[in-house]
Amino acid sequence: MSISYRLKYIAGLVTAGSRIADIGTDHGYVPVFLLREGIASHAIAVDISEGSLQKARELAERAGLQDRMECRLADGLSGVLPGEADCIIISGMGGILMRKILDAGLETVLSSREVILSPHRNPELILEFLEIHGFTLVRDEIITDKKRSYRVFKGCRLPED
Repeated sequence: MSISYRLKYIAGLVTAGSRIADIGTDHGYVPVFLLREGIASHAIAVDISEGSLQKARELAERAGLQDRMECRLADGLSGVLPGEADCIIISGMGGILMRKILDAGLETVLSSREVILSPHRNPELILEFLEIHGFTLVRDEIITDKKRSYRVFKGCRLPED
């Protein structure tokens, strides 16, 4: 399985050993890559489309990872409980929709250690969310894949005492 440079870059930002939740997983490329490479210990692949989620299930099965990757049909973060993921990944959508997903799933987001976010538009909304909710911006990159530019953010939260 080969994945795009953009998705590989996003996956490369995940802290080793993390339990990840990939929101809007589409075909499940990122969680399967992370599990196959030994970066993630467990993955939750979430999508609103049953068709996309079925493709993610099939990919996980072909890779022999179905015991470590859960596929959940849900809208945004509604399919992930607080504390289930150390790292939340959202990419491949606009900043307005991404911000709505983050705001609606705030308790789950705040229970994670890190978020990796790549909005196609309106990145200022994502930067504002990270700042408001106490995430330290550790990466803010513009990458190019197939002649398109993408903004990628990684925000981390320090554990509370």
